[in-house]
Amino acid sequence: MSTNTVVVAAKLKKIREAYIKQLPAQLEGIRSSYSEFVRGEKGSAPLEELHRRIHTMKGACASFRLSKLSAAATAGEHLAKEAMQDSTATDRQWHQRMQEQLDRMEHEIANVDPAQGMELQIQELAFAAGETNERERKILYLCEDDSYQRLTLATQIGCFGFEVLSFGEPEQLVNAVQSAVPDVIVMDMIFPDRPSGGSDVMQTIQMARENPIPTVFISSQDSLASRLSAVRAGSSAYFVKPVNMTELCSTLSLLTSAVKPEPYRIMIVDDDPPLAEYHALILQEAGMITQTVSDPLDVMPHLFEFKPDLILMDMYMPGCNGMELAKVIRQIGAYISIPIVYLSSETDADKQFQAMQTGGDEFLTKPINPQRLVSSVIVRAERMKIIRSQMVRDSMTGLFNHSATKEHLDTAIAYSQRRLEEVCFAMIDVDKFKAVNDTYGHPIGDRVLIALARLIRQRVRKADIVGRFGGEEFAVILPGCGISEAVILLNEVRESFAAVRFQAKDETFSCTFSCGVAPLLLYGDAAALNAGADEALYAAKNGGRNLVVAAEGH
Repeated sequence: MSTNTVVVAAKLKKIREAYIKQLPAQLEGIRSSYSEFVRGEKGSAPLEELHRRIHTMKGACASFRLSKLSAAATAGEHLAKEAMQDSTATDRQWHQRMQEQLDRMEHEIANVDPAQGMELQIQELAFAAGETNERERKILYLCEDDSYQRLTLATQIGCFGFEVLSFGEPEQLVNAVQSAVPDVIVMDMIFPDRPSGGSDVMQTIQMARENPIPTVFISSQDSLASRLSAVRAGSSAYFVKPVNMTELCSTLSLLTSAVKPEPYRIMIVDDDPPLAEYHALILQEAGMITQTVSDPLDVMPHLFEFKPDLILMDMYMPGCNGMELAKVIRQIGAYISIPIVYLSSETDADKQFQAMQTGGDEFLTKPINPQRLVSSVIVRAERMKIIRSQMVRDSMTGLFNHSATKEHLDTAIAYSQRRLEEVCFAMIDVDKFKAVNDTYGHPIGDRVLIALARLIRQRVRKADIVGRFGGEEFAVILPGCGISEAVILLNEVRESFAAVRFQAKDETFSCTFSCGVAPLLLYGDAAALNAGADEALYAAKNGGRNLVVAAEGH
C-alpha cells in the first residue's frame, strides 16, 4: 500500500471512530423526535424530523460499512415513511414495530465493532488511489449536510488528486459558485426538510449558467423519481450510498479530463499533387493530420508508417486505378476494414456503383463542398477509430491486447533508440491464479484481474503502456525509465496489490504477483527484451513468488 493510501486510511479510521462515538447522541435525537410525535405536538413536524434523523443515520452507517446498524435504521425509515404517506398507519402495531427498531439500533450501537467494514473501504483506496504526481489538481465542490460523511468523502476524493472544498448547506455552495466556478460538483440529494434540496439548488445554479458545471449526485434513494429529479437538474452521474469510491473517482476523472482526442489521420491518394494538397488543406483546417501520396504504386510504405484512419482516393490514376488499389489494400488483414472514400469527378452512376462494389465505402464527386468533405470524412474516420479501439483492447480489462502491446513495444524501442534513451519492459503474472479460480470461481478470478489492471494503470506513469498478454499475465512498457527506477515503481505496485483484500461470499482473501523486468540496454531488440523479462519473471517465481526481479542480461 502506498504512503498516500496509508495516510488516507489513517484519516478514515479517525473519522469513523469519531462518528461511532457520537452514535448514542444521534439515537437520543431520534428518540426525542419519536416522543414528540407520540405526544402529538407540533403537527406533522416531529414525524418528518424523525424520518430525517433515521434517514441520516442509515446513509452514514452504510457509508461507514456499519451494516447491521444501517439495516436497523433502514427498517425504521420505512416505518416513518409509511406514517408520512398514511396518517392512519400509526396504530398500536406500528408503534410497537418502531419501538423494536429503536431498541435494535440501541443494541447495535452498544455492540458496534469499530473495525467493521474498514477493510473494504481501504480496499477501495488501494484499488484506485494512486500518486497524484504528473496530474493537474482539479477544484471540486462537495455539498453534504452530514459532517462525518462530508469529511469522509472529502478525504477520500482528495486522495485522487482533487482539491476539495466542502459545504454543509446548499446556500454556501451557491455563494461559492458565484465567487469561483469549480471543475466539478458532488451534490447530496437530500437535505433537512428538503427531500429534493440538492436537485432544486443545482437546477437554480445551472439555469444561470451558459456552460453547465459537471455534477455528480449522491443519495441514499435509488428510486426513478430521485434519478429523474437529478437528470432534470443536469446530473452527469448518480451514485447510491454507500458510494463506491473507485467508480465515483473514475467518473470524476472522466468529467474533468482535459485530454483532447487524437486528430483523425487521413491519407489522400491522388495523382494531381495540387488538388491533393488543396483537399489536405481543407482537412487540416478541420484539425486533421494528412499525408498525400501522388503515386498509387508508392502507397504501401506510407500506409504502414502513417497508419491512417481513412483513405481518400482518386478513382482514375496512372499505373493503378482506385478500384484496383482498393482491392489490394482490402487483402491486407490490418486494413480490411479501413474506410476508403473515392473522390473523383466521375458522375456516371453505374461506374460509381461499380467502384463501391470493389472496396469503396462512399463516393464523393469533385468538386466538393469543403463542409461536405469534412463531414463525410469525420463520420467514416470516427467509426474506424472505434473499430480499431475494439480491435486493440482486451474486452475485460480495457488494457491493450497482446498484439497491440507488442506493436507499442516496437514503437517505444524505435523512439528510445532515436533519442538515445532507456526503455524497460516488465512481465507480471498473478501467483497461484488457478487456485483462485478453483477455490472461489471464475467470476471472482475475473474481479482479481480487473482490480490488478486498474491498479497498474493508476500507479504507473502517464507515458507507460500497460497491456494484457493473456490469462493472468500482464506487460508494462516503461519508456525513458532506467532499471532501478522501474524496479522501485513495480515494487510499489506489487506491495499495493498484495494489501488488497477480495471478498468472496463471507470470506476475504488476497493475491500477489511476480514480476520480471528487463532494460533495452542489455538486450537490444524487442524479441530479446521480451525473453529477458520472461526469464526474470521465471526467476521471481522460483525465488518464492511475490517478487520483482531485474534481468541480468545474456
